[in-house]
Parts: sequence; structure tokens; C-alpha cells
Amino acid sequence: NSFRITSKFLMNNFLFFLFWVYNLNIMDSCLALFFSIFLILLIIRVKKNVTLAILIGSFILGFLTIKLQTLERFFITVTSLETLKLIIIIISAFTLGFSMQELGLLKNLSEKIEALAGKMSLLILPAVVGFLPMPGGALISAIMIRDLVSKYRVKPADATFINYWCRHLWIPIWPLYPSFILAASIVNTSYPQIIKAGYFITLAMIGMVCLFMKNYFCIPKSQSFRLKEIKELFLSLYPLFLVIIFSLVLHIPLVITLPCTVILLYLHKKPGFPQLKKIFSQTLDPGILLLIVGVMFYKDLITYTGSAQVFFEHLKMLHIPTPLAAFFLAFVIGFAVGIEVGFAAIVLPLLINFTGMGSTFQHLHFMLVFGGGFMGIMLSPLHLCLVLSARYYKADLSEVYKQLVPSAVLVSIILWIIYFLKIV
Repeated sequence: NSFRITSKFLMNNFLFFLFWVYNLNIMDSCLALFFSIFLILLIIRVKKNVTLAILIGSFILGFLTIKLQTLERFFITVTSLETLKLIIIIISAFTLGFSMQELGLLKNLSEKIEALAGKMSLLILPAVVGFLPMPGGALISAIMIRDLVSKYRVKPADATFINYWCRHLWIPIWPLYPSFILAASIVNTSYPQIIKAGYFITLAMIGMVCLFMKNYFCIPKSQSFRLKEIKELFLSLYPLFLVIIFSLVLHIPLVITLPCTVILLYLHKKPGFPQLKKIFSQTLDPGILLLIVGVMFYKDLITYTGSAQVFFEHLKMLHIPTPLAAFFLAFVIGFAVGIEVGFAAIVLPLLINFTGMGSTFQHLHFMLVFGGGFMGIMLSPLHLCLVLSARYYKADLSEVYKQLVPSAVLVSIILWIIYFLKIV
């Protein structure tokens, strides 16, 4: 109750609180950083609004360290070319995902994969939908496999786990996800470098699919792959193939690749005005724009004030192993936030001295941080995809966690083994 009262007081008296913060003497940048993180998590808990939380936390960090210069740094962030590119990339990625849904590509894909793969399509369909970054996207894949869940008599908890886990396999390595894009921007490195650092996370998660869902690895023996069906599958997935070819093979920047892919899709499908209106009402969200600005502003302030450097100096004084502290901090914040973008925005700027950036980027260190935070997010009861999947299948979350917890623990163990063996 006292926590709720304090939270509401801060929210209702924000301007007074901001004035009080500004009039404090400049404090240690590390202390100011943790105070801002505390406020971010507090606001997310009370208001359930990541955008508001990041923006407020950023300004608090700025006012506690560099005072009015914070406004100058905010103007620099808002007008920077890097921020503009990031906005175009993320809005285009969401537009592509919702367009493929609205224009019927996902429905056709579901029918063809079910006909070809039988029971195994329970795993394949959520994984394929996982290539499309849409908020609460697990609900779309849950609807797609609903009839299969009934047909093969899958328990609600099992259906929730399958849909939720398979839907998130590609987040560490797929350059359409905002968390991936933000990570590359924060650590100032290329997409192939992020993929190299994150592919063991995805492989470990696929390993859990093989371990806990092996009963679904069966394709009808009488099934044959006809050329017509393969062609129809390609026509349902070709926008994703275009992204792969243009961005990862030809190395054309995503800021060009994604809008061009959306335009080519529209030229092919010729959507009407009502369809376009529905698509863009979902993707042109001012909240997304403010979130991107807030994330970039927070990252800029942490770098500019040297907060991360001071944080690591304090860790050395406490004799806490840096890798363990980084993994644990990433996991806790990921669990508390429950959103990939929120985790990337808070943790990666904080641990940038551990992961390195640009020419000093450390693949193994990034893997630990991203993997720890990602497993925290996957276990978080605040994760929208988990809540929506469980509600849709009417599953008991405690039953879902009986599979989810061992999977996340085993993935974490695998990542630590890879870290100590220095495989990457």
C-alpha cells in the first residue's frame, strides 16, 4: 500500500517533483542513473507505459547530472540523422508485418504449411509469424494454430508454451525487431555483428523446442511437396525473402530495404483505401515515435555523462565479477519490464562498457547481456505475448511456467558454457 501511495503521489505531482530534482546539487552520475532506472521501473509498474517511463527517466538523469544542458542534448537527439533513420526502420518493419496480415499472406501461409507439415505445423507457424515484429504478435499465431490445437488435442498449457516460445525464436538475430535494431544502434555496430553475437541464443532456444516439443516433429509420410504448393508458399513469404536478400546479402541499409519492400508488396497486392487506413492506423502510432526518441535520448545521456563507466568502477570496488553482475542486472530488468524494447533501452546503454561498442564490440559479452535480459523477458508475467496466449487458450499460467522456467534456465546455462568456452 505504501508503494502504491508513493507511486501515485509522484505521478500526480510530477512537475513539482521535477522542480525538486532540478534544484538538487549535481550528484554522482552512477547514483543518478540508478535513480532514473528505479523511476522507469516504477512508472512502468504503475502506468504500464514504457514510452512515458523512458522519457521521464531520461530527463531525471539529465537534470541530476548536467542540469539545463539536458534540453540541448534532447534537441540534438531529436534532430539527429541516426534517430530519423531508426524511426523509418521501425515504422516500416511494423507496417510490413501488419500489411502481410491484412493482405491475406499469413492466412494463405497457414493453410499451406498445415497441409504440408501436419502436426509439425504447430511449431512451424508460430516460428514463421515470429519473423514479423508486431506488438502482441503471439495472439496472431495463436489464432492461426487454433484448429490444429483442437485437432491434435493439445493441452491449453502446452499450446500456450509452444505458441509463445516458438514465436520468439528469432528476436536475437532478426533485423526487423526493434530491440535488435536498437541494440545495433546503441552499441554502434553492424547487423551481422549482432547476429554473430546472438545466434547461440536462438540455437539454444531451438534446442529447447527439440527437447520439450519432440512429440510434434512428425510430417505425414504420404505427403509430397508439389511445385505449385512450394510456389504458393513463396508468394506468402516473399517480402521476408526480399528483406534477407537486400539487407543481409546485398548489404543495402534497412532504411531503404524496408520501405521498398512495403512498396513492392503494395504494387503486387494493390490494397484499397480501407485496408491502408487500417494498416497505418496501427503502425503510425505517436507512442512508437516518442519511444524511439526516448530510447536514443537515454542512450545519449548515459554516454555523455559517463554513467556506465562510473557504474563499473563501483562494481570493481565491490569485487563483484563483472559478467555475473551484467547477466543478473539484465535478467532482473528484463523480468521487471517484460518488453524487449524496454530492456534494450535500459540495460544496453548501462552496460555499454561491458559489451563494448564500435571497434571494441565484444560478441560474448553482448551475448550474456542480451541473453540474460531476453530470458528475463520470456519469464516475465508482464510480457504481453505470454498473457495473451494464456488467455486465448484458457491456460493456467502456473502450468505454463512448469515448461517455461526449465527452458529459460537451460538456455541460460548453455549461454554461460559458451561464454566460458569462448566459442563465439
